[in-house]
Amino acid sequence: MTDDKYNASEQDKLFGKQETDYDEKHQWEDMPEFINNKNDAYQKIIISFQDRDGVKKFEKLMEQRITDKTKSLWFPPKEKSNSILMWVDND
Repeated sequence: MTDDKYNASEQDKLFGKQETDYDEKHQWEDMPEFINNKNDAYQKIIISFQDRDGVKKFEKLMEQRITDKTKSLWFPPKEKSNSILMWVDND
């Protein structure tokens, strides 16, 4: 063996002969359908502030809390949804 590369026959010796006619569509059978609902904004703008006082005034105007970690806001404010979602199958 040279370098860190293995050819197919060396891999077969290590891991056994691997099935080569893999059907990935079969893996998706009986899976729940995923629907991605668009949640895009109508318009996005960038607002810059010269100082913390400007941020505080904007915070009052928007009636939303703005911290040093705030990256975006929705106007009007959106209800926060549970970001931990999971599929439960009772079968």
